[in-house]
Amino acid sequence: MRHRLGGSEGSASSELVVLVVPIMMLAMFAVLVGRVSSTHQEVTSVARDAARAAALRQNPAEALADADRVARQAFADRGVSCKALRVGPADGQSLDLSPGGVVRIRVECDIGLEDLVGFGLPGTKTESAESSAVVDHFRGGE
Repeated sequence: MRHRLGGSEGSASSELVVLVVPIMMLAMFAVLVGRVSSTHQEVTSVARDAARAAALRQNPAEALADADRVARQAFADRGVSCKALRVGPADGQSLDLSPGGVVRIRVECDIGLEDLVGFGLPGTKTESAESSAVVDHFRGGE
């Protein structure tokens, strides 16, 4: 029976542990980037839909109500959960609902990140997008 000095028994498991931790962290980071990226794309799409819905109305209150309703329904249809959802005129401006006017809508969605274990991230990240739609010459205005 031969005995080696400074044997390497157990070193494979130690090496495996050293490799698994960085690989898991990299995988969690990829999930984080994917979630933020896909949510940003969804927010951009929803902002476009909300602006279109608002541009079909002649009354500013109805236009904002429709934009909010369409945004909430679009997120629900897409399976996106916003901890907080805000829909309103872009840059706090009033809506130009006159024929040929441009309606600009801003959508903000706070997405939860706390379920991504291991990063110690804050609870939410806000994704926002703005979109505009032109009011049809034959439908807009009061």
